[in-house]
Amino acid sequence: MAASQSALAPSTVHTPVRRFERCEAALQAMAGYEAELHQNALRRRSNGFTVTDQDQPAEVFCLFPPRPVQPPLALIGGMGPLAGAMAFRRACERFRNSRAVVLYQACFMPDRSTIILSGGGPGTPMCRDIAWRLADAVRFAAGLSGLAARCIIACNSAHYFWRLLEDELRQTAPRGGCEVQMISLVNSTLHALKLGAFKFQSSRKTLVLAADGARVGQVFTAPFQDAGIAFEEPSPALSRLLMRAIFEGVKALDDRRAVELGNEFFENVLATGRDYDYVLAGCTELPLLIDILRRRGSPTVAAFLSRARIVDPLEEALARA
Repeated sequence: MAASQSALAPSTVHTPVRRFERCEAALQAMAGYEAELHQNALRRRSNGFTVTDQDQPAEVFCLFPPRPVQPPLALIGGMGPLAGAMAFRRACERFRNSRAVVLYQACFMPDRSTIILSGGGPGTPMCRDIAWRLADAVRFAAGLSGLAARCIIACNSAHYFWRLLEDELRQTAPRGGCEVQMISLVNSTLHALKLGAFKFQSSRKTLVLAADGARVGQVFTAPFQDAGIAFEEPSPALSRLLMRAIFEGVKALDDRRAVELGNEFFENVLATGRDYDYVLAGCTELPLLIDILRRRGSPTVAAFLSRARIVDPLEEALARA
């Protein structure tokens, strides 16, 4: 659903777009982009600055194979940039040259947890503003992707604004209906646990991990309760430690800090004596954290994360896209 240039926010009008015809070229470019992210983050840390999503400019990466056989896929990333890059890489590896894949790194998006934690519920002006920004990003990416695009927002916390986003897209849809099909990370996860590959059983124990915004906003836990899925969450103190692992480690692209804080978090979880069959990685950075801890965590943590089945909402959404 192409958006008119006048309808686009200033952040989209001058956004650089990189186009590739082959999956291999797109993956090579993404590897270079990820290296740039690490270099920029190291430079900021060396100068005493924190590293945030908003430090990076908005960019677009497009895989446009010559003979696609599946509907185009739009990914809204940039929240954070490394997680968006991971989403694009996984989509390219999964679909190869069978479909167009567009990644819009909307790094300008305000921090979702900050807005959710400010209180007032989803009807506040700040929530409506971020829903408008998300809808604008969807329209822009879908417009580049082509007609009948499917779209995944690669940020779990952003799903707190899902109904507002759907309302915004519905109001601005072309005559005959919205041509972009939204694929929800939350719904895809529910499908996987109840009906899909995981075939959830009531006797199984699930640890739900998420950023503070998604946790307080009950992005996953409310639907899980409605669906009768039993779960546990870490204590508030451990949740704060997990947030530090996400923001000081993964988002800051500081592997040493990610290992240090992530290891401390999971060691404390295991020290409670609880064991889990499933771990829901309900923040886009968590699969990255889990991957590095499997390789560089303590033997106890690495063994646990290798034994437990990791439920990755992005992976489940890609499977349904």
